[in-house]
Amino acid sequence: MKNSVTIQDLANALGMSRNTVSKALNGKHVPAKTRNAVINAAIEMGYKGYKLAANSESSLGQKRFLILSSRLLMNINYYIHVLRGIEESLTDYDIELVQFSITNPASFSKFKRYLSDYKVDGIICIEFFELQYISELLELGLALVFLDFPLYSAPLKGRYDIVLPESCDAVKGFCMQLIEEDCKTFGFVGDYRHCRSFYERFTGMKEALFLSGLPVDLQYSILHDDALPYEPQQLAKAISQLPALPDCFIAANDSIALNILSALKSLKIHVPKDVKVVGFDNIAETKYSTPPLTSFNVNKTALGKRIISILLDRINNPTQANQIIYIASKLISRSTT
Repeated sequence: MKNSVTIQDLANALGMSRNTVSKALNGKHVPAKTRNAVINAAIEMGYKGYKLAANSESSLGQKRFLILSSRLLMNINYYIHVLRGIEESLTDYDIELVQFSITNPASFSKFKRYLSDYKVDGIICIEFFELQYISELLELGLALVFLDFPLYSAPLKGRYDIVLPESCDAVKGFCMQLIEEDCKTFGFVGDYRHCRSFYERFTGMKEALFLSGLPVDLQYSILHDDALPYEPQQLAKAISQLPALPDCFIAANDSIALNILSALKSLKIHVPKDVKVVGFDNIAETKYSTPPLTSFNVNKTALGKRIISILLDRINNPTQANQIIYIASKLISRSTT
């Protein structure tokens, strides 16, 4: 007679793979229904580690994740889809989701009081780029996942991971394609210092020019910091002050690209005849602009789901090395190019 129940015994009894049973017992990401079945079987069959397994189940239940941002995310089309992915992913777990917006030092102090009053197991930072606040967050020792990240000169210490839409190679590849089609000059529009993804899009444009043996001439770019609203009126003024139009504008995101189209229209500059325009994010409005905007799409709902899986992994493996995870972007070619 066998003296102890093994993982393989549990797998055979449940008709599951040994790997699935092992994941469930060790708190890895499996559907809640599967996890419950494995733990109940472990208890009933007397699996030697069933107490640990039960604790694992308890540790994944009754958690609270907090979404931290500096903007009202539900007012931004892009983030609505990301939040939907986050919420769909949480249906497999007993996890409460709360949100907090920080717009000034007073609200950050209020946030810290909130953390001291309520147990939070992990934080998801979206549209949150203040390095001063991020440094204080990391000192709390909580698991953090960032959707995008600020530019920084030195590594930050703490338990965190970064999720990004892949930008550099996507923009570089399309710019090189446009260069082959006889685009020779490019201008970037947006504050490339705003966040890592903006900088990578800016870098992708520059790399395409460099690899094609063309000069990287920033006289065609509009690189004001975020203090300048990138609205049609301001962009029209900035474009009219350029020494010449580039063959193509690469915008930091779709919102800026759509405002470029409005500014060009007011200046009676035709797209794509006089200048091409490329955005990024493929928000809903890009399909209906005049003309429809060329952009890059990332599956935003899948992005939200990936954020949750990474945060759970960070909680279960707190000492693992910090990660930067890229989600592939796909060119959506429309009439502006």
